[in-house]
Amino acid sequence: MQPSFEKLIPPTGSSIRCFDRSVIEQPAGWHYHPEVEICFTESGSGTRFVGDHIGNYGDGDLVLLGANLPHHWASDEFRGQKYDRHPAVVVQFDPVQFGTPFFALPELAETVELLERAGRGLYVTGATSRAAASAVRGMLEQSPAARLLSLLNILQLLSHSTELVPLASPGFAPTFRPRLQNRLNRICKHIHDHLADPGLNQGDLATLAGMHPSAFSRFFKNGTQRTVTDYVNELRIGLASRLLLETELSILEICLRSGYENASNFNRRFREYRRMTPREFRAAHRAPGGPREPVLAGDPCAAATA
Repeated sequence: MQPSFEKLIPPTGSSIRCFDRSVIEQPAGWHYHPEVEICFTESGSGTRFVGDHIGNYGDGDLVLLGANLPHHWASDEFRGQKYDRHPAVVVQFDPVQFGTPFFALPELAETVELLERAGRGLYVTGATSRAAASAVRGMLEQSPAARLLSLLNILQLLSHSTELVPLASPGFAPTFRPRLQNRLNRICKHIHDHLADPGLNQGDLATLAGMHPSAFSRFFKNGTQRTVTDYVNELRIGLASRLLLETELSILEICLRSGYENASNFNRRFREYRRMTPREFRAAHRAPGGPREPVLAGDPCAAATA
């Protein structure tokens, strides 16, 4: 999907933006900006879009996003509502403002490499995630000078970690066409808001876009690198996976809440994306030492965890 450009303005006297996302009453949507971003979701769940990656996120999710990398967090709790009010700490900074001589310092060689790797988005896991999350949370109450020091410490911590998982595929290369972005943003928002509606279909989406069905099919595939059917099923299976893990709802109820009209189709689709049935998935993840959903870079079925 084509992202919109977001203009970010740091507060007076600071080169770093640091804020609690839950107090921002402005939906960002699918967007990009030249600033590098650290996003720490304290609580909440939903679907995370980073480049060509689609994955689940949950409490404690921490991600480092490189400059101009398109991204969007679509929460479960606020599905269909105007604003996404997750408790999340967001840190944004533009490396260009620091100047070339600064990043040419030998002490920052590993940080420069980290920022290059962040061009694909990096999901931070394990002990690194816990340590970095604590530092990011502390930045909210710090002075501008203290925030700068904290940011450098966080970047140094991440640059030495082996617990970073790339999100977007290596060949991901975003292209920006502002003329089309609003139309595709509107379509994708409609899909997300009506995910549980089994009547959601490509013909209605084409009408919403004001396009002939065949032209809409090409338009959507060019913008998302997926067919409408694949895109909808990825989101629905992601929603079903979370309901299986986090609720006691029956398989049939989860099937219906995920937008599938019958259990046969739901089971078939779930096995296609998760390589097991919904019942097997729930049992495996509830067993002692059971596996977590895999985090696969560039895999549209990847589950990691706006």
